[in-house]
Amino acid sequence: AMLVRASAGPAFAHRAMRTAPPSTSSSSRVARRHRACARAATASSPWMASMTVIRKSARIASPTCASPSRPRATPSPSTPPSHVSRALQTTEDTPVRDADAEKSFDWRACWYPVCFTSDVEADAPYQFTLLGEPLVFWRDSRGVMQCVADRCPHRLVPLSEGRVNEKGELECGYHGWTFTGEGACTSIPQIEPGVGLDTALKSPRSCVTAYHVREAQGMMWVYPTSKDKAPDVAALPELPLVPEYDNPECVCQDIFRDLPMDWGTLLENVMDVSHVPFTHHNSVGKRENATPVNLELTSAEGVTARGFEGEWKEGPRKGKYGTQYTEFKAPTLMRHTLRTPTFTTLTVVYAVPTTPGRCRLLARFPFIFKAALPRLIFGLYPQWFSHTNQNAILEDDQIFLHKQERLIEIDRTVHGKSYAQSCYMPTKADVYVSAFRKWTSQIANGGPAWPKGMSTALPPQETSREALLDRYHSHTKNCKSCATALANIGKARKILRVLTFVALAAATGAFARAAPMKMTIALAVASALCAIVREKLNALALKMRVGPYPPPRRPPSMMESAIEKARFAF
Repeated sequence: AMLVRASAGPAFAHRAMRTAPPSTSSSSRVARRHRACARAATASSPWMASMTVIRKSARIASPTCASPSRPRATPSPSTPPSHVSRALQTTEDTPVRDADAEKSFDWRACWYPVCFTSDVEADAPYQFTLLGEPLVFWRDSRGVMQCVADRCPHRLVPLSEGRVNEKGELECGYHGWTFTGEGACTSIPQIEPGVGLDTALKSPRSCVTAYHVREAQGMMWVYPTSKDKAPDVAALPELPLVPEYDNPECVCQDIFRDLPMDWGTLLENVMDVSHVPFTHHNSVGKRENATPVNLELTSAEGVTARGFEGEWKEGPRKGKYGTQYTEFKAPTLMRHTLRTPTFTTLTVVYAVPTTPGRCRLLARFPFIFKAALPRLIFGLYPQWFSHTNQNAILEDDQIFLHKQERLIEIDRTVHGKSYAQSCYMPTKADVYVSAFRKWTSQIANGGPAWPKGMSTALPPQETSREALLDRYHSHTKNCKSCATALANIGKARKILRVLTFVALAAATGAFARAAPMKMTIALAVASALCAIVREKLNALALKMRVGPYPPPRRPPSMMESAIEKARFAF
């Protein structure tokens, strides 16, 4: 169980551009590097030679140095150096179906998960931004979920700041205009009843854009093409669901979080199984379990518009659980699957693009146990408690992924480098990442289809760890289980504060009256216990607001340890 969760730690990188042919000057530099690497390989020991190759190749746009243990291709006058370096990249062998590469991927012709239905209030609007478009969801009088654009046609204020009225319609909080789930305006309080009101209500300009919504497997889904332009619901594509979730022997842990990184950075990270022993060391991984990772694509047609499939034959934990199967179902779903004789476990991640440089993670961890006891134990854990642990795993790599994608963006926009030029990926452990990058650049038009005129630049890099490790705004306040638990913890701490002082006052009074010593000690102990429990609850509440630092993979420095202790103290 811990193992699969490790594969779902967060993150991604940036929109890839195709490799540009090198200039004449860069070609000469590449040739010089090539000769230097050859000299290093013959003059040093195999280990030193390989280290020299890695260091030197990392300084040029495209890697041109092969391992000293095997023959190297020498660029001929008719073969551009970029072609040679591409041949040496094991991840460059990923095929892309030509028919899909020639088409334009329609980002708005897909279903996207928005949230878990358990987090939606029955009588309040729910706001969410998808592909740069603000949307608002609510349940009508029949309990059916509805969705419209989050902007009132009157003065363009967000409808999510309004309310759901007695008729189950969405009422604008500014001037009281009301709307149905079909987007029709039903009330304009500023116009007297009559012909004028009827005319205004029938005008297309009084309507708001409506979207198809579905609920399935405990999640809310939206199809981001307006109902008047989209096909009927029956003609829409299937939801990207997880069939194993419907197994009666399945138990599942869910979590969502709004992340300070692009949707692609997140997907790329969860596809990368080789980072788990190092990034998540002492959380859900161990460095000593790291082995060479040889991933293979198993899709018959390679990378297509639908995504791709692959397998890791050895699997994690040095093959303890057998082959791990991976599927990327474009544009949002990635899943790892492990099957053993006693259980099946999955890591399921939906990466939903919200705005440039930000996304929503919806992660699911289904476990299918043959025996009933493990299922019973899973049910004993409160959801909010498991969320504190899962958030910690997500934060293991959250800081450096946020910074990584900005370095890649600088390479792309300032230095004109493609993703393959920026990142040196000579191992089969990066096969999935390479396939995903090819899908993004050659099939998906380089990334999500943001609204026309919207800036696609990444937001400025966060300068504080607290902002990157924030849990309250990115999860707690929008999670019904965690928000309720945090409120209850606050109430319990207030009660414990009163009990602490009452018990302390009673102990002091008992001592002053020369009461039996046992009574005085009992009251003093009760006061101390109330204070201790209150502080423990305070530490738990703090974990629901911001994540700790540093991550478990390394011990804290003396300064970091002092700061962390002070944080819990106050």
